[in-house]
Amino acid sequence: MEDIILLGLGGHAHSVVDSIEQAGEYNIIGFLDTEEMQGRHFRDYTVLGTDDVLKKYYESGIRNAFVTIGFMGHGNIRNQLYEQLKDVGYTVPNIIDSTAVVSGNAELEDGIFVGKCAVINANAQIGKMCIINTGAIVEHDSMVGRFSHIAVGSVVCGRVSVGEQTLIGANATVIQNRSIGNRCIIGAGTVIRKDVEDDSMVTDMKTLKMRGGGIMNPS
Repeated sequence: MEDIILLGLGGHAHSVVDSIEQAGEYNIIGFLDTEEMQGRHFRDYTVLGTDDVLKKYYESGIRNAFVTIGFMGHGNIRNQLYEQLKDVGYTVPNIIDSTAVVSGNAELEDGIFVGKCAVINANAQIGKMCIINTGAIVEHDSMVGRFSHIAVGSVVCGRVSVGEQTLIGANATVIQNRSIGNRCIIGAGTVIRKDVEDDSMVTDMKTLKMRGGGIMNPS
């Protein structure tokens, strides 16, 4: 069993730890997090330091690491941590829960988390560092861009394109053949029936344009 170190001890980390333990492929060494989190623990795993010690653990022989910080409304933090891990030399594996169903014809990059009872169907393409969370469905021939999050119970129907750093909120549905842009937020429970431009926030009530993390005029 290979060792792995995890970056970030929050709620998302609890789900990832559970999936790692069930699969039995990796031995969790512990977490790295901020100074304020030092000494805290989850189950038998303790926060061992900040990301400043990533090189030290790599040089000690640990070759696997995984980002256990959730999406938090944007993909930038997960993006930065991934690049930091790759710069040191770490392998960032996919963590796939034992209850998930992933087609043998699907294409997955690295650093992806697939949660409990999630489904990734035939010919789907999932970009690096995506989260396909509990009970989410990515149907056949759909593409999810890098650093995006398909949240709990959401459905991405067939032949849908989801851009990079985009959140499809809990129980949202994107009907077939639609295109969702980059850096979008699709609100929980929203049904998407038409294409969505880059930097948009869409709810059942309205569409807002975002710029630099802020919201522009509603449309």
